[in-house]
Amino acid sequence: MRVFYQKGIRVQRNGRELILDPRSRQPHAVVSHAHMDHLAPGAYMTPETLDVMKVRMGQKAEGIALPYHQEVDVEGMKVSLSEAGHVFGSAMIRVDDLLFTGDFNPSGGPTCGTCEPQDCHTLVIESTYGEPRFAFPPKEDVLADLLSWMEDSLETGPVALGAYEFGKGQELVALANELDVPVLVPNKMARIAEVYREHGHPLRFIPYAQANEEKEGAYVLLAPSRAFKRPGSAEVQEVLERGGRTAFTSGWCAVYDFRRSHHLDAQFPLSDHGDIDDLMWFVDACNPREVYTCLGYDEELAKTIRVKLRTKAEPLGKRWF
Repeated sequence: MRVFYQKGIRVQRNGRELILDPRSRQPHAVVSHAHMDHLAPGAYMTPETLDVMKVRMGQKAEGIALPYHQEVDVEGMKVSLSEAGHVFGSAMIRVDDLLFTGDFNPSGGPTCGTCEPQDCHTLVIESTYGEPRFAFPPKEDVLADLLSWMEDSLETGPVALGAYEFGKGQELVALANELDVPVLVPNKMARIAEVYREHGHPLRFIPYAQANEEKEGAYVLLAPSRAFKRPGSAEVQEVLERGGRTAFTSGWCAVYDFRRSHHLDAQFPLSDHGDIDDLMWFVDACNPREVYTCLGYDEELAKTIRVKLRTKAEPLGKRWF
């Protein structure tokens, strides 16, 4: 089997090829999840990812639904999907004896399952947080801290949380629902959250444009991170004018301080990716013969794997182009 990166991760065997997470529509493709830098129509994907894609790319966007743990033949290769723990509908992709993690998180989240290691010959692993400095507190501790901060802050006014439009935003809706206060979200985030409801996640939220009396008391506003960059969006400004507090949630908060460039009172290292310890644990647990790193600090992670696990590892992008 030959593996290389060329506008996606290409897997070739016996003169045939399939492509994982292509940069654009390609034949014989498989998509790991519905973040736009991984998403392409016409590919195999989980039913959840397919439904989110139709919201994000239009109802005419086509794909082939492949539920978790069902196997199909694609160009003579056996393909199956399993939980990745990254976002709703995210999947690790198995191709014969190769496993591609896509973006993944062993801790999972309130709106997605958790991923499990799989014995494989070849492991292609994401390296978003592939440097030793990216070590996060346990996710359950970060969620507990954030929930406590929200509860305290809501005693004096509304709260605004910065999060990605898909994935983190809906995860925080689920968390905020534990406080039994109105949760207001932008229209795009609301349309995606409706897909969660259709798949059995009982999220409670109100599209911001439809909120009226809810704004008079304590409420939680979810907004994309750009809405907090000074001077801030009208929705964030309204929270501030009402004496509210603001926070940003991202794994990058573990090493970077966003409070000067954004209207923030707090920040929390809440990530939907695994940190360096998760990455190393996962590689070791899969017991691969060879590892290829991609999507982030690929050279740094490959070196750490070689030194600490004594496993053959190199950045995928440096093999072929």
